[in-house]
Amino acid sequence: MAENGLTATVRKVVPQNADLKGFKGFTLAEVLITLVIIGVIAAMTIPTLMNNTNKQEYVSRLIKTYSTLNQGLNAIWNNNDTAPGDYTMFHTVNYLDEFEKVGSIQKKCNTIQACIGVSIATRYKTLKNSVFASLTDGKTVITSDGQLISYVIVTSSAAVYLSAENQEKTIGRFFVDVNGAKGPNKLGVDAYYLYLVEGKGVVPSGMDGVTYCNTNNHGQDCAAKVLKEKAITYI
Repeated sequence: MAENGLTATVRKVVPQNADLKGFKGFTLAEVLITLVIIGVIAAMTIPTLMNNTNKQEYVSRLIKTYSTLNQGLNAIWNNNDTAPGDYTMFHTVNYLDEFEKVGSIQKKCNTIQACIGVSIATRYKTLKNSVFASLTDGKTVITSDGQLISYVIVTSSAAVYLSAENQEKTIGRFFVDVNGAKGPNKLGVDAYYLYLVEGKGVVPSGMDGVTYCNTNNHGQDCAAKVLKEKAITYI
């Protein structure tokens, strides 16, 4: 009977009458040691890879939100037959009330807490891992891709992380959680501030010079740095 290809190959490598006593396989101990080494390497590298992947996703989502809000601004003007660049209506009308008519959203609420179903009192952290207790709860939407956007019309006493000139022209403040209710819920990671500034549209916090975007501070002005570098480099 003719030999198949595999049998013929084996016979060439190990002749039929060969003494196999000199051939050795892996011992159980060697196999176990190899598996342990692989496990240690995986334990060391996989968390880093996952962290880098998550950070890049946060960056991509922030870029998308920034673009969406500016596109929404133009759509709102068009929807109201208002001349582009006329910010008059936004001094009294909440941006999200108009964005709801032109944007793609799955949920709208009067507060962040109402949209995510849990208290925000201790939910968000700063870059230095302290509780971010000064988050202003405002009208909120959850977009079709799961991003949370909250907006309040600012007062003259509101903290705005822009130059003095742009602070005077600021109409409203956006709080954006790029992955919604999911963690880590941390400023400068998945949570950012953007502003509606008269004459400039939607702009990122810290665009006039980032000073608090590091792990020794809260991270409220990280948006500009992330959008410029297209990366989260400070953690």
